Amino acid sequence: MVRLVVVDVNETLFSLDQIVSRMAEVGLAGRFDAWFASVVRDGVAAAAAGRFARLGDLAGYHLEVLLSDERAEAAPVDPEATSLRSVSVREAVDHVLAGFEHLVPHPDVAAGLRALRAAGIRAVALTNGAADLTRRNLDRAGLAPLIHAVHDVAEVGRWKPAPEPYRSVLTAHATEAADAAMIAVHPWDVLGGQAVGMVGAWLDRRGAPYPAAYGAPDVSGADLPTLVDRLIGRR
Repeated sequence: MVRLVVVDVNETLFSLDQIVSRMAEVGLAGRFDAWFASVVRDGVAAAAAGRFARLGDLAGYHLEVLLSDERAEAAPVDPEATSLRSVSVREAVDHVLAGFEHLVPHPDVAAGLRALRAAGIRAVALTNGAADLTRRNLDRAGLAPLIHAVHDVAEVGRWKPAPEPYRSVLTAHATEAADAAMIAVHPWDVLGGQAVGMVGAWLDRRGAPYPAAYGAPDVSGADLPTLVDRLIGRR
């Protein structure tokens, strides 16, 4: 019986459209997917090597790389221009990263979290980012009362999908893995939860195929209320 649901944050609860638009403003239109993949790759690689890197540090580093490459190839920008493309690389990076303070939840999130609460299932957040930042965004969105607790991977010093973050949350909430589910839009995050014995719940927002190499999620749904209904049905 699922008694605890652990929910990923970036792209699962909150849209990153704010970051996409800010990247476009500084001249990085269309580069979000490559940037985000690089950030995740390096965070996971650090964990595999027994090291820990903060998401904000990796996010800033890869923005600097992209901006430096883009500006080396592009025509010079008029220094008198008011466009954000005329600011320094450091200012451009800061502008993009400031978007993390203004993330907006996906439209289906509130209904899904309310359904979990109505079913008597605790929901906690687990992020590769920062817990304090997540709490602020939850507060602004009015979702804080629906999330029992917020955890980040800094607590154990390894990024998801390493097993330690999931196990740490289970221990913190005195819950057996078989009684918990991991909800995420990222298949690798679902796989990480399954690897420690949790129910893997895939939020398939894009309608993309699930990686065959990962097996299959235990439950899937195109929006959070549908996924929650299916989780509740398993009870």
